[in-house]
Amino acid sequence: MTSHPVLPLYLLGCQDGSVVVREWRHSSIVARPRPGGTFAKVARVRFNQQGNKFGVIDGDGNLSLYQLGLASQVNKQFYTHQCHNKHGSDFVFIGSSSLIATAGQSSEHRNVALWDTLMPQRKANVVSWTCHDNGASALLYAPQHQVILSAGKKGTVCIFDVRQRTLRQKFQAHDAAIKCMALDQSEEFFCTGSADGDIKVWGLSIHNLIYNLPGEHSRSSLFKNLSQGVTQLQLDNKNRLFSCGADGSIKLRQLPERDLNISLL
Repeated sequence: MTSHPVLPLYLLGCQDGSVVVREWRHSSIVARPRPGGTFAKVARVRFNQQGNKFGVIDGDGNLSLYQLGLASQVNKQFYTHQCHNKHGSDFVFIGSSSLIATAGQSSEHRNVALWDTLMPQRKANVVSWTCHDNGASALLYAPQHQVILSAGKKGTVCIFDVRQRTLRQKFQAHDAAIKCMALDQSEEFFCTGSADGDIKVWGLSIHNLIYNLPGEHSRSSLFKNLSQGVTQLQLDNKNRLFSCGADGSIKLRQLPERDLNISLL
Protein backbone atom coordinates (compact mmCIF):
# COMPACT_ATOMS: atom_id res chain seq x y z
CA MET A 1 0.00 0.00 0.00
CA THR A 2 0.94 3.65 -0.42
CA SER A 3 -0.94 6.88 0.18
CA HIS A 4 -1.22 9.92 -2.09
CA PRO A 5 0.95 12.88 -0.95
CA VAL A 6 -2.00 15.34 -1.04
CA LEU A 7 -5.32 13.74 -1.97
CA PRO A 8 -7.22 11.29 0.30
CA LEU A 9 -6.34 8.38 -1.98
CA TYR A 10 -4.25 5.26 -1.62
CA LEU A 11 -2.96 2.50 -3.89
CA LEU A 12 -3.25 -1.23 -3.29
CA GLY A 13 -1.00 -3.71 -5.08
CA CYS A 14 -2.08 -7.33 -4.81
CA GLN A 15 -0.73 -10.87 -5.10
CA ASP A 16 -2.85 -11.50 -8.21
CA GLY A 17 -1.09 -8.63 -10.00
CA SER A 18 -3.99 -6.20 -9.74
CA VAL A 19 -3.70 -2.55 -8.68
CA VAL A 20 -6.62 -0.51 -7.36
CA VAL A 21 -7.02 3.12 -6.31
CA ARG A 22 -9.24 3.72 -3.29
CA GLU A 23 -10.37 6.73 -1.31
CA TRP A 24 -10.02 6.88 2.47
CA ARG A 25 -13.31 6.28 4.33
CA HIS A 26 -15.04 5.03 1.18
CA SER A 27 -15.64 1.39 0.33
CA SER A 28 -15.99 1.78 -3.45
CA ILE A 29 -13.01 1.50 -5.81
CA VAL A 30 -12.01 4.77 -7.51
CA ALA A 31 -10.07 3.07 -10.32
CA ARG A 32 -8.57 -0.30 -11.25
CA PRO A 33 -5.56 0.42 -13.48
CA ARG A 34 -4.46 -3.25 -13.54
CA PRO A 35 -6.79 -6.27 -13.52
CA GLY A 36 -5.99 -9.40 -11.59
CA GLY A 37 -4.75 -12.61 -13.16
CA THR A 38 -2.88 -10.96 -16.04
CA PHE A 39 0.36 -9.76 -14.44
CA ALA A 40 2.81 -11.11 -11.88
CA LYS A 41 2.26 -10.23 -8.22
CA VAL A 42 2.89 -6.60 -7.32
CA ALA A 43 6.15 -5.98 -5.48
CA ARG A 44 5.82 -2.21 -4.91
CA VAL A 45 3.50 0.70 -5.72
CA ARG A 46 4.53 4.34 -5.26
CA PHE A 47 3.27 7.83 -6.08
CA ASN A 48 5.76 10.44 -7.23
CA GLN A 49 6.31 13.50 -5.02
CA GLN A 50 3.86 15.65 -6.99
CA GLY A 51 1.16 12.97 -6.93
CA ASN A 52 0.38 13.17 -10.65
CA LYS A 53 2.06 9.84 -11.45
CA PHE A 54 2.38 6.45 -9.84
CA GLY A 55 4.38 3.37 -10.66
CA VAL A 56 4.12 -0.38 -10.21
CA ILE A 57 6.90 -2.97 -10.26
CA ASP A 58 6.01 -6.65 -10.26
CA GLY A 59 7.63 -10.01 -9.67
CA ASP A 60 8.61 -10.37 -13.34
CA GLY A 61 10.70 -7.20 -13.11
CA ASN A 62 8.29 -5.08 -15.17
CA LEU A 63 7.95 -1.40 -14.27
CA SER A 64 4.74 0.37 -15.37
CA LEU A 65 3.91 4.07 -14.99
CA TYR A 66 0.46 5.67 -14.90
CA GLN A 67 -0.86 9.22 -14.97
CA LEU A 68 -3.31 10.28 -12.27
CA GLY A 69 -5.64 12.85 -13.82
CA LEU A 70 -8.33 15.18 -12.55
CA ALA A 71 -11.15 13.67 -10.50
CA SER A 72 -8.77 10.80 -9.72
CA GLN A 73 -9.04 9.41 -13.24
CA VAL A 74 -6.34 6.92 -14.18
CA ASN A 75 -5.32 6.66 -17.82
CA LYS A 76 -3.75 3.57 -19.35
CA GLN A 77 -0.09 3.02 -18.59
CA PHE A 78 2.12 5.40 -20.53
CA TYR A 79 5.37 3.53 -19.87
CA THR A 80 6.31 -0.09 -19.31
CA HIS A 81 9.67 -1.82 -19.37
CA GLN A 82 11.23 -4.98 -17.99
CA CYS A 83 13.95 -3.53 -15.80
CA HIS A 84 15.14 -6.84 -14.28
CA ASN A 85 15.01 -10.16 -16.13
CA LYS A 86 14.64 -12.42 -13.07
CA HIS A 87 12.40 -10.51 -10.67
CA GLY A 88 11.58 -7.00 -9.47
CA SER A 89 11.47 -5.86 -5.84
CA ASP A 90 11.31 -2.08 -5.51
CA PHE A 91 11.69 1.29 -7.27
CA VAL A 92 11.91 5.00 -6.40
CA PHE A 93 11.28 8.20 -8.33
CA ILE A 94 14.35 10.45 -8.63
CA GLY A 95 14.04 14.23 -8.90
CA SER A 96 11.59 15.24 -11.64
CA SER A 97 10.14 11.69 -11.73
CA SER A 98 11.36 10.89 -15.24
CA LEU A 99 14.45 9.31 -13.67
CA ILE A 100 13.72 6.08 -11.79
CA ALA A 101 15.88 3.67 -9.80
CA THR A 102 14.85 0.01 -9.61
CA ALA A 103 15.88 -2.97 -7.50
CA GLY A 104 15.53 -6.66 -8.24
CA GLN A 105 17.56 -9.51 -9.68
CA SER A 106 19.12 -9.57 -13.13
CA SER A 107 21.73 -11.53 -15.00
CA GLU A 108 25.33 -10.81 -14.03
CA HIS A 109 24.10 -9.44 -10.66
CA ARG A 110 23.13 -6.04 -12.13
CA ASN A 111 20.53 -5.73 -9.42
CA VAL A 112 20.20 -1.95 -8.99
CA ALA A 113 19.65 0.23 -12.04
CA LEU A 114 18.86 3.82 -13.03
CA TRP A 115 16.44 4.52 -15.91
CA ASP A 116 15.55 7.61 -17.93
CA THR A 117 11.93 7.09 -18.98
CA LEU A 118 12.08 9.93 -21.55
CA MET A 119 14.67 8.06 -23.61
CA PRO A 120 13.92 5.29 -26.12
CA GLN A 121 13.77 2.00 -24.25
CA ARG A 122 16.96 0.61 -25.79
CA LYS A 123 18.81 3.66 -24.40
CA ALA A 124 16.81 4.14 -21.21
CA ASN A 125 19.27 2.36 -18.89
CA VAL A 126 21.51 5.13 -17.54
CA VAL A 127 23.61 2.82 -15.35
CA SER A 128 23.37 -0.63 -13.78
CA TRP A 129 25.35 -1.60 -10.71
CA THR A 130 26.68 -5.09 -10.04
CA CYS A 131 25.78 -5.58 -6.38
CA HIS A 132 23.75 -7.65 -3.90
CA ASP A 133 24.23 -11.35 -4.58
CA ASN A 134 20.82 -13.07 -4.89
CA GLY A 135 19.16 -9.75 -5.66
CA ALA A 136 18.27 -6.34 -4.21
CA SER A 137 15.13 -6.14 -2.07
CA ALA A 138 14.52 -2.50 -1.09
CA LEU A 139 15.37 1.06 -2.16
CA LEU A 140 15.43 4.56 -0.68
CA TYR A 141 16.21 7.92 -2.26
CA ALA A 142 17.71 10.76 -0.17
CA PRO A 143 17.32 13.91 -2.32
CA GLN A 144 19.28 16.24 -0.02
CA HIS A 145 22.30 13.94 -0.15
CA GLN A 146 21.65 12.87 -3.76
CA VAL A 147 22.16 9.22 -2.88
CA ILE A 148 20.26 5.99 -3.44
CA LEU A 149 20.30 3.36 -0.70
CA SER A 150 19.69 -0.25 -1.62
CA ALA A 151 19.34 -3.34 0.55
CA GLY A 152 20.09 -6.91 -0.42
CA LYS A 153 18.96 -10.44 0.26
CA LYS A 154 22.24 -11.22 2.01
CA GLY A 155 21.93 -8.35 4.50
CA THR A 156 24.10 -5.76 2.76
CA VAL A 157 23.37 -2.05 2.22
CA CYS A 158 24.82 -0.09 -0.70
CA ILE A 159 25.06 3.70 -1.04
CA PHE A 160 25.10 5.10 -4.60
CA ASP A 161 25.98 8.64 -5.66
CA VAL A 162 23.30 9.78 -8.13
CA ARG A 163 25.38 12.61 -9.64
CA GLN A 164 28.57 10.59 -10.05
CA ARG A 165 26.61 7.39 -10.77
CA THR A 166 29.03 5.40 -8.66
CA LEU A 167 28.86 2.98 -5.73
CA ARG A 168 30.04 5.02 -2.77
CA GLN A 169 29.93 2.44 0.01
CA LYS A 170 28.80 -1.09 0.86
CA PHE A 171 28.48 -2.59 4.33
CA GLN A 172 26.97 -5.60 6.11
CA ALA A 173 23.90 -4.43 8.01
CA HIS A 174 22.18 -7.74 8.90
CA ASP A 175 22.95 -11.45 8.87
CA ALA A 176 19.61 -12.18 7.17
CA ALA A 177 17.93 -10.68 4.11
CA ILE A 178 16.78 -7.07 4.46
CA LYS A 179 13.06 -6.79 3.68
CA CYS A 180 12.42 -3.05 4.00
CA MET A 181 13.92 0.35 4.81
CA ALA A 182 12.72 3.80 5.91
CA LEU A 183 14.33 7.25 5.84
CA ASP A 184 13.68 10.07 8.27
CA GLN A 185 12.54 13.36 6.73
CA SER A 186 15.64 15.26 7.82
CA GLU A 187 17.82 12.58 6.16
CA GLU A 188 19.97 12.15 9.25
CA PHE A 189 19.31 8.43 9.72
CA PHE A 190 17.55 5.45 8.16
CA CYS A 191 16.13 2.14 9.39
CA THR A 192 16.46 -1.40 8.07
CA GLY A 193 14.25 -4.39 8.82
CA SER A 194 15.39 -7.96 8.23
CA ALA A 195 13.83 -11.37 7.60
CA ASP A 196 14.86 -12.56 11.09
CA GLY A 197 12.77 -9.78 12.69
CA ASP A 198 15.56 -7.34 13.63
CA ILE A 199 15.30 -3.56 13.15
CA LYS A 200 18.39 -1.32 13.09
CA VAL A 201 18.81 2.45 12.91
CA TRP A 202 21.81 3.82 10.99
CA GLY A 203 23.35 7.25 10.51
CA LEU A 204 23.07 8.30 6.89
CA SER A 205 26.26 10.35 6.61
CA ILE A 206 28.48 8.16 8.80
CA HIS A 207 26.62 4.81 8.44
CA ASN A 208 27.21 4.00 12.11
CA LEU A 209 24.76 1.81 14.04
CA ILE A 210 22.70 4.10 16.28
CA TYR A 211 20.00 1.79 17.63
CA ASN A 212 19.36 -1.95 17.55
CA LEU A 213 16.00 -3.68 18.09
CA PRO A 214 16.66 -7.44 17.89
CA GLY A 215 13.76 -9.82 17.27
CA GLU A 216 11.21 -7.02 17.03
CA HIS A 217 9.04 -8.96 14.57
CA SER A 218 10.36 -12.51 14.73
CA ARG A 219 8.01 -15.45 14.37
CA SER A 220 8.96 -18.92 15.55
CA SER A 221 8.10 -21.58 13.02
CA LEU A 222 9.14 -25.10 12.13
CA PHE A 223 9.39 -23.86 8.54
CA LYS A 224 11.81 -20.95 8.77
CA ASN A 225 11.43 -20.04 5.12
CA LEU A 226 7.80 -19.03 5.80
CA SER A 227 8.82 -16.26 8.18
CA GLN A 228 9.39 -12.86 6.58
CA GLY A 229 10.37 -10.93 9.70
CA VAL A 230 9.91 -7.17 9.34
CA THR A 231 7.71 -6.41 6.34
CA GLN A 232 7.21 -2.63 6.51
CA LEU A 233 8.83 0.40 8.20
CA GLN A 234 7.83 4.06 8.33
CA LEU A 235 9.37 7.10 10.05
CA ASP A 236 7.49 10.35 10.63
CA ASN A 237 8.74 13.87 11.36
CA LYS A 238 8.59 13.27 15.13
CA ASN A 239 11.13 10.42 15.11
CA ARG A 240 8.38 7.86 15.58
CA LEU A 241 9.05 4.46 14.04
CA PHE A 242 6.10 2.41 12.80
CA SER A 243 6.73 -1.25 11.97
CA CYS A 244 4.82 -4.41 11.14
CA GLY A 245 5.88 -7.95 10.49
CA ALA A 246 5.25 -11.65 10.09
CA ASP A 247 4.38 -12.00 13.78
CA GLY A 248 1.10 -10.21 12.96
CA SER A 249 1.81 -7.13 15.08
CA ILE A 250 2.04 -3.41 14.37
CA LYS A 251 4.39 -1.51 16.66
CA LEU A 252 5.06 2.16 17.33
CA ARG A 253 8.27 3.34 18.95
CA GLN A 254 9.46 6.82 19.84
CA LEU A 255 13.14 6.96 18.94
CA PRO A 256 15.10 8.96 21.55
CA GLU A 257 16.00 12.24 19.83
CA ARG A 258 18.86 12.94 22.22
CA ASP A 259 20.55 9.61 21.48
CA LEU A 260 20.17 10.17 17.73
CA ASN A 261 21.71 13.64 17.90
CA ILE A 262 24.63 12.54 20.06
CA SER A 263 25.40 9.61 17.78
CA LEU A 264 25.37 11.86 14.72
CA LEU A 265 27.83 14.44 16.08
